[in-house]
Amino acid sequence: MSIARMAWRSILRGVANLCPSDAARASIYRAYGVQVGRDVFIGADVLFDRLHPEGIRIGDRTAIGTRTIVMAHQLVPTSSVLARLYPYERRETVIESDVWIMPGVIVAPGVRIGHHSVVATGAVVHDDVPPYSLVVGGGYRVARSLEDDVRRAEIEGGPSGPAKPGG
Repeated sequence: MSIARMAWRSILRGVANLCPSDAARASIYRAYGVQVGRDVFIGADVLFDRLHPEGIRIGDRTAIGTRTIVMAHQLVPTSSVLARLYPYERRETVIESDVWIMPGVIVAPGVRIGHHSVVATGAVVHDDVPPYSLVVGGGYRVARSLEDDVRRAEIEGGPSGPAKPGG
């Protein structure tokens, strides 16, 4: 992505965060690249993916609360061996119609939130949500140890540089 495009998106995001009009805020995020449906409310300080906002789709009559984060890519931006284990990846994130996302929610890349669902304040959505669901909580759990994977990656080639977007 060009520096000019990133700068333009930063300006649009700043304007959206200062905008007192809900309808205007949604229009600004459309210009930013997010696919925004009709009659959508986007609260202040919502953070949409900076590199790939076009990978985010929001259905009609959806409300997204203040300080929510919605991502459409994953990237380990350091030279850690983790960059090899978790390479750069773009994934479409879909929030269907008639969804209410309360403030402070984090939506991981590649997630689909089904229509008529409610995601409670502070939830971390890292799996698909079926339609007509109520989602609560952070969902934190240790899925497994990465120790063996990291050691194997280090033996196979040491730390790698950060993954390059688009390449």
